[in-house]
Parts: sequence; C-alpha cells; structure tokens
Amino acid sequence: MEVWSDNREVWSDNREVWSDNREVWSDNREDRDNRSSGTNKDSNNDSNDETRLIQEIEYGRWSLYASNVNDSSPPSATPTGIEKLTVKKLRELIKEVATSKGTPDKDVPKSNAKKGELVEWLMSNNIGTASSTSLPAPPKAPLSMPPTGSPPLTTNAVDRSLHPFLQTSSASDLSLTFLGSASCTPSTTRGVSSLVLSQRWRDGSSWVFDCGEGTQIQIQRSASVRPGRVTKIFLTHCHGDHTFGLPGLLCLIGQDRGKDSEPIDVYGPEGTRMWLRHSIRFTASRIVPPYRVHELKSVPLAPGWVQVSPGSGYFLPRANHLMDRTSSFPPPGDPRSALPTPTADKASYARYVEDDPNPLPPDPAYGEVGGGRDIPPSYSPPGSLVPNSPVWEVVGEAEGNGMRVNAGIMSHGVPTVGYACTEMDRPGKLNPEVALPVIKRNFEALKRGGVKDPMKLMEGLKRMSRSDSMTFPDGTVIKGSDVVTAAQKGRKVVILGDTNDATGMLDIAMDPDLLVHEATNAFLKGIDRDATAGEVHRDTAKHGHSTPQVAGGFARRVGAKRLALNHFSPRYKGDDDKASVRVSRRIEKLAIDASGLKEEDVIGAWDFLDIDIGH
Repeated sequence: MEVWSDNREVWSDNREVWSDNREVWSDNREDRDNRSSGTNKDSNNDSNDETRLIQEIEYGRWSLYASNVNDSSPPSATPTGIEKLTVKKLRELIKEVATSKGTPDKDVPKSNAKKGELVEWLMSNNIGTASSTSLPAPPKAPLSMPPTGSPPLTTNAVDRSLHPFLQTSSASDLSLTFLGSASCTPSTTRGVSSLVLSQRWRDGSSWVFDCGEGTQIQIQRSASVRPGRVTKIFLTHCHGDHTFGLPGLLCLIGQDRGKDSEPIDVYGPEGTRMWLRHSIRFTASRIVPPYRVHELKSVPLAPGWVQVSPGSGYFLPRANHLMDRTSSFPPPGDPRSALPTPTADKASYARYVEDDPNPLPPDPAYGEVGGGRDIPPSYSPPGSLVPNSPVWEVVGEAEGNGMRVNAGIMSHGVPTVGYACTEMDRPGKLNPEVALPVIKRNFEALKRGGVKDPMKLMEGLKRMSRSDSMTFPDGTVIKGSDVVTAAQKGRKVVILGDTNDATGMLDIAMDPDLLVHEATNAFLKGIDRDATAGEVHRDTAKHGHSTPQVAGGFARRVGAKRLALNHFSPRYKGDDDKASVRVSRRIEKLAIDASGLKEEDVIGAWDFLDIDIGH
C-alpha cells in the first residue's frame, strides 16, 4: 500500500504539470497577472482549454493517465477528447489498460473493432473520465520526452515538445539544432550562440553557425549532432559570445580525425584567419584537425553607425537612426561604404593584423592548411531591394553538395553578416512502372532501329522535362509529365547574427522556410517595471540588438514561413520551469503579432531544440 500511496502522489504531481502545460501552451494571451481585464478564466474556460489540449495537441495516453488522478477538481478529459485520439493511440491505450488490469483477451475489443467501440470500452474502464477513481499501472515513459540534455520533468516542469510549433512540424532530412540560445554569457539554463544545420539526405554533414563559449560541451550533450559530422563552421561576427568556443570545438573534432583528413572549412569576416591562427598557436593546440579559413573581405558597418572616438574601435548607432525600406548603402568606392581602412584612420577591425610587419605564418603542425579563400563582395544593382548592398557568395552549389550559402550585411556594433542557405531544387523522379512496359513491348523494334541497349532509354526519360515527349515504334507517346514527378522545390534557411536591423539582408533573405532572428530583449508588462516599451526598444537598438517586434517585422518583410527567436538576454531563463516557459510564450506572442504568423509558426528557442525543416 505504501508503494501505491507514493505512486499516487507522483501522479498527482504529474496531473499538476500537465494542467500547467495547458495553461502555458493553450493560452497565447499575456500572463494572467498582467491581463488588462485583471480577471481569471472561469471553470468552463478551464474545461474548454483542457479539451483543446487533448484535441489539438493530442499527446495521447500520458495525458489521459495524468488526468485520471483522484482529485477534488480533476482536469477534464471528456469522451469528446478521447474521440479525437487516433485509432492507433486508442488501441495502444487499451492494450496497456488490459495488461495492467489482467483483462482476458475475450473482454478486449477485437482488432476489427470500430473507433466507437474502442472509446466505449475505455470509458467503461474509467479511462478519460473526470470521475475516474482508479489508475492502471503508469506507462514506462511519456510519448514525448524532453530533449537530451534537459533536466527530468519535475512537478514544476513543462514538456516543451508539446509546443504548437513542434506539434505541426513533420520529420525531415534537414534540421536545425540550437546548441546555445543566449546572448553575452552562458548560464546554467542557456549556452551562448551556436546553431547546427544538419543535412541528412546527402552526405550527412553538419554546418555550425557561430561558436560561442562552451559549444564543445553543448555538442556532446546533444542527441542529434555529432562532432565528427561537422564539415563547415560559419561565424557572423567577432564578438566573444559567437567565437570563443571555436578553438575548443576544433580540438574536440580533432580527437577523432587524422592529419590527412578533409579540412574543416571556417568562414568569417576579415580578421578571422589570423585570430584563429594566434589562438591555436598560443595555446599549443596540436590536436586540432586540418582546417582552412575563408575570409569575407570588406565587411562594412551598416549605415548609421559612428565611431565613439577616433581610433577607439567602438561604435554606436547614430541617434534615432534605423534603416528602412528606402535605405541604401553608399555605392562601391564611396568612403562611407566600408569601415575606414588602416591607411585612413586606423579604425579597421583588421588593423591589428594588417599592420603587423611580421605576421604569423600558417603552420600545418597546428592544423592550418592551404586553400583558404579571400571572398570579395559583389553589390546589389540599382532597382534591387537595397541598392549597393554588399553580398558574399560564400559556398557554391557544388561545394555545398546542393546547398548554396550567401552572406549579407547587418546593422550591429562590429562588422556583422547573416547567412542565407538555399537548397537547390531536386529534379523529379522517374516512375518506372509507366516506362518499363512500353520499352519492353518495343524492345526488338528499338534494337532494329539502331538502339543498342533499349533499357538505357530510361536515363533519357529521366532527364526529360515534364513538357517533353518520346514516341516509340508502336506509336506510344510518353510525356515527361507521365513518367517524371514534379521537381521538389529547395528549402531556404536564413540565419542572422546580432543585429538591430537586417535590412541589408533583404535581397538574399526573401521567402525563407525558416528565419532565425535574434530577440535579445523585450518589454514585458509586470516584469519591466522601471522602463517603458519605447525605452526598452531604444536601449536594445543602441546596443545593436533586436526586440521580438523587430524580429517579427523582419519576418513579415521577407515573407518567412516560420520564425525562430534566439540570442536571449541572460535574464530570460531557458529551462522548462513553468515561469520560464510562460515568459518565453509572452515573447513569442510579441513576435507573432508583429509578423502576422500563426502561433504554431513562431518559437522561442531553447538549448537542444531541434527544428525539422520540411518541404
């Protein structure tokens, strides 16, 4: 009896957790304490929200178990809610209930039983009813477990896999993993900036975007990213919360790679090559794998940033200046189009290495090999969205194995770029069931006509466009549309670094399937008691960062299908505690309102969040 008594306490706590899940995920309004009405929802609304959780999120038998704890005010799990479960889930639930109760097979619904019979049987066994007073043995595990690296569910935890964004995502061969989602410094609940784009459909390679302090720890804690799969690393700018982890990550990768392995390609603004070379040499890090650095040359500060004092290397945005749709960059050659050069007033961020009369040479003993490119910018032509905006062609289609990467300029306190990753369209597939019978029927006639191997016509059919056609000796005409499926449009992922305005990215960032945009600070009523919304926005922009409204506004401008927010201030915790998740949902709501996207298309990232990017 003691065991079951303790077990009931655990399940009672779980009931509270799932009830709180309902509050967090189903309610897209601001926290109840900060609602304009100042009133709580009545019991009917609670019941409706609980039913919505079952109906729309459909987290299955785990929620039904949790909702059946004997309590003075148990959450509603009505027959209507059960009827919304799939037949497969109903059968799984019946099997567990029957096993736990020792129900004979003859008393269990047959395999051909209709859905109504399954629901009726469950109701007769007090499963899914508010009046249930007994529980079968708890399942071994919930249907959706927290991601690897997250703390176990507690009585105050929320299962974030139930987030509407994830519930509407389908499994895909292209995914994005957030190893770190914080700004400035790592904390106990968030690592600093690092994302990984994994491409499982081709060579299985992983590309890292930014590499803040502790990235080598985070990548080992991740269940979906392997260090040995990393082939490319992209840096958006030089700030430490985006770069300090790079030497350590290379050391981790080098533990399992020989000196004759393919080099890791590192991409970053001018100065990256010498900074990394010095970091590795100073620390005598011989364990790093072969690597080469490709530098984006002449990365400017966006218009509107001014130097605090001559030679200081510290910049702030000009008062009240933010770029808008009519903004354009100065034309190439204009002294305002880039940072002052070392020959001008020594304000260039690369001046420390460019002025060195005895620069440190590369040394293969410390991993660096030849082949690193200097990538100059091209400039968007007149009539484009942002005339004269610099664009870098970073990775070509062949080098990227079907994925092209371009970089564009963004507004921040140091030269900063964002990356647009565009997958090439995949050609249609041949349907052999249509073509083979025709070829076999005309096999001999084709050979008499000079076709040595008629079966090789399959290759010709595969290369046909959908408007082409091929006529066979017996008069059969095969159209491309008959045997070749439509081409599959490539996906696009836009990953932005730190910015208070990404207008310079417009020409390469349009129509992404997923936009990753920073949202460092937000004005949250009830939390920000000593500032107004305008003050929070201005202070955030002053430091080169964005609010959720800025992120949502840019998502609207580029026509993003989905939006992921990241780079949160350390004051926003990234754990699964109810209070932390509620704050995150309020931040998401601000971006939802600004973007015009649905709630299932916007998510505030947390560490180890995996996002599948479907077609």
